[in-house]
Amino acid sequence: MIARSFSIFSLFLALQITARASNNTAAADYKFPLKVSEDGKHLADQNDAPFLVVADVAWQLLRKLDYPNAVEYLNIRKSQSFNTFLVHVLPALPTQKNFHKVTPFQVNNEITKPNKAYFDHLEKVIIAARERELVIGLVVSRQSWNMLFETQGEEACRSYGEYIGKRFSKFTNVFWIVSEEENQKAFVARTLTQTLRANSENQLIASLSTCTPPDSLDKNHTDLKVFVPDSTVTDSEYAALATWQKNIGSTIKSPFLIANSEFPIKDQSALIRKQAYESLLSSAAGFCHMSTIKNFNPTWKVNILRDGGEYMVRFSKILQGIPWALIQPDPTIKLVQDTTQTSEITVATISNHRMAILYIPTAREFKLDLTKLTGNEFRAVWYSPRTGRRWTGGEFERTDAAVIVPPDKQADWDWILLVGSKN
Repeated sequence: MIARSFSIFSLFLALQITARASNNTAAADYKFPLKVSEDGKHLADQNDAPFLVVADVAWQLLRKLDYPNAVEYLNIRKSQSFNTFLVHVLPALPTQKNFHKVTPFQVNNEITKPNKAYFDHLEKVIIAARERELVIGLVVSRQSWNMLFETQGEEACRSYGEYIGKRFSKFTNVFWIVSEEENQKAFVARTLTQTLRANSENQLIASLSTCTPPDSLDKNHTDLKVFVPDSTVTDSEYAALATWQKNIGSTIKSPFLIANSEFPIKDQSALIRKQAYESLLSSAAGFCHMSTIKNFNPTWKVNILRDGGEYMVRFSKILQGIPWALIQPDPTIKLVQDTTQTSEITVATISNHRMAILYIPTAREFKLDLTKLTGNEFRAVWYSPRTGRRWTGGEFERTDAAVIVPPDKQADWDWILLVGSKN
């Protein structure tokens, strides 16, 4: 097959599918703060333009980086098409300080007595992010601080939440993240959520857990659910979370984000791509990328160029060129005929069933039943998440048993297939 150098936009003109104009909104055109979309599936700006979250986990930014290095980090991630980053407001441990050796609280970690100098550093980072049209998720509580928050009690938590809310809600590129773990007392997350809501200017509030799927996404009435696995999460636990994601995606009425798991291997790129595309095609609000950058080790400036983040440029490019906000998982459609491959190939359609998007994690030949889609004639296009190249994938009649063969059958190469109606 001959490689083609057409744009994503012209591709979908060929498919006669019109993406919503807001999908092509430049980052600078978004009107913050973000909010939950009308259908409850994703995030949108104040003008209802869908906002595809491409987030990076930057847990220890405040503790490890001074302002110039923080700006360098933001610039690199911006160039890689990230539009959001998540940072812990507090140090990893109550005994630790920020980069400038300043503690978050004035005396004996009394959370009712915030240290202005500590939060001044955070404010400078928020302003730098705003100047670059980047959204920042502020994790206001964390597991390692649970005992301290619980010991000081509900009123102290409320005082801390009021300070954070009143000081930083003036920045529209901010949203709140509250740790919501099984082993913490319920009043901590509940009090912080209620207090931030009462002291904010329409900012989103997300709840954070390391892996366990929740019984209810509105436990503490948060707007967004974020899962970021830590090093204690096993492969089987992450697999259970991935299964939950696939099963819940078609019915969930609250947006969610899932970060890739941590892998004991050097090159995580292929697995990060797999989890990113499978997450989005399961109705996630985007993808949350996680790598060793979150700890900002001495080699972070080298690692950030080869930690899988470089693939987010292509991830963002293809998804911004299609009506991604209309994508919905459809486990009942049975588009892939070979049942042995159904569990491996992730399939989603847009709401009118005139287009299907498939993520194939490893190259293989398979058949499609095009009678499951709307239309009589179809055109297919291949996209390589690895290289960014595109290939024509052939034209098919509705009655055809469409035999699908990737442009290159190297077993460990992943592919995206777009199949759309011509009429």
